[in-house]
Amino acid sequence: MHFTCFTLQDRLWTATQPLSETCDNPSGSYRKEQGTARPPHEAVSLASREEQRMDCRNEDNVSFIRLKTRDSCHALRLKKRSLAVNVRRQRLEEVVKKLKAPTTEEFTQLCLHLKKHKDLYALQKLRHALSSSEDNITVFLNCQGALYSLVTCLTGQDGALQREAACTLVNLALGNEKHCVEVCKQVGVYLVLHLANSNPDLQDPCAWCIGNLCGGNAEVCKLLGSQGMEEVLVKALTSHAPHVIQSAAYALTQYLATLQERIRPVSGAPLVRHLVDALSMTGGLPEVGWCLFMLSTDQEVCRLLLDQGIIGSAFNILEKLVNEQNLSVAAVTPIMRVLMNCAASVHGTAVEICYRNEQFVQVTRALLYSSTPHLQTETVHFLANVLNAASAESLTGQCVVEDLSLRPRLEPALRRALAAHFTLHQPEPQVSFSGVLR
Repeated sequence: MHFTCFTLQDRLWTATQPLSETCDNPSGSYRKEQGTARPPHEAVSLASREEQRMDCRNEDNVSFIRLKTRDSCHALRLKKRSLAVNVRRQRLEEVVKKLKAPTTEEFTQLCLHLKKHKDLYALQKLRHALSSSEDNITVFLNCQGALYSLVTCLTGQDGALQREAACTLVNLALGNEKHCVEVCKQVGVYLVLHLANSNPDLQDPCAWCIGNLCGGNAEVCKLLGSQGMEEVLVKALTSHAPHVIQSAAYALTQYLATLQERIRPVSGAPLVRHLVDALSMTGGLPEVGWCLFMLSTDQEVCRLLLDQGIIGSAFNILEKLVNEQNLSVAAVTPIMRVLMNCAASVHGTAVEICYRNEQFVQVTRALLYSSTPHLQTETVHFLANVLNAASAESLTGQCVVEDLSLRPRLEPALRRALAAHFTLHQPEPQVSFSGVLR
């Protein structure tokens, strides 16, 4: 009788079947029956199949254990995370209460409470309420003694209360011109004094409050200017804390935007140098950029800006900004306008910009290809100022433009930007930054 040995493929296939099922062989089929004798060759084959079946079961057991262990660890992590989240949720109700703006009656009681109990929680609620409604500002100023109590907190010895009082004044300065004049008369001198100190935690909100007070209020600007605010703001721009530089630049921008006749007297070499250094140190902080833009609206100050190296600093920052994944429109816009003003105001500046060949082309092309219509428009104006001013140079300008091959490198991007502008029929966007409209 002839028996055929099982191949590896056959064994793998039959290892998943019960031994009671039929097995193929050339001479027919047979079933395992109790008491039926097996040939020796077939017995060996069945034994090897049984061993393989046990091996597969062992492998399945290991995989099952691994899976169960992984699931257990995952469940334990979820449990620990839920416990941690639930612990934080216990204070959620308190947070909601803090964020809820009080009613007029509640706010009035809060103002009266501040007169008797000067605590941190009351100041925090006041700060939030003042930012939610201008009517609350009127109620606060009409409450006799409330502003005096706030000044007491600002001039006290408790550092936490001082900072919170200054932050409350920041929101209080968001009122109308009459409100700002009243606040400035009682608090302005203390804001200037704290800004002159070397405590960054107080300098920051005090400078921001001054900026809010100065926005569009000529009377406030003159009053603060008479108290030495200009010198203090210039000094604050040398701070090692970026947030203090940001607040000081914001305050100076609002001050100069309101009293533009003070741009030239204030803009000495120290101020210009501090701002150019701050622009490089902060990586193009928008508040610093807008302050530089306010200075560049004066032709004489543009010369000071060029002497302090604004061209190199501006292009280095622009090169960095255009290579970032999320291009900051607020940071790029004022820097482009500073370069635009300098190129049109000072003889030879446009040629200097063109000589920064690679940086000039890289930055201009990147902004022309930008998906933001506003940046495309700003770049077209900038490019027009530079090329027109450079071409007007009788000796070197036109030659420089031709020698650097600017036209073939910039014309495709310029055509695309202009086509997008006229195709979409979009009006030129009016950019506003903290009350500065240009």
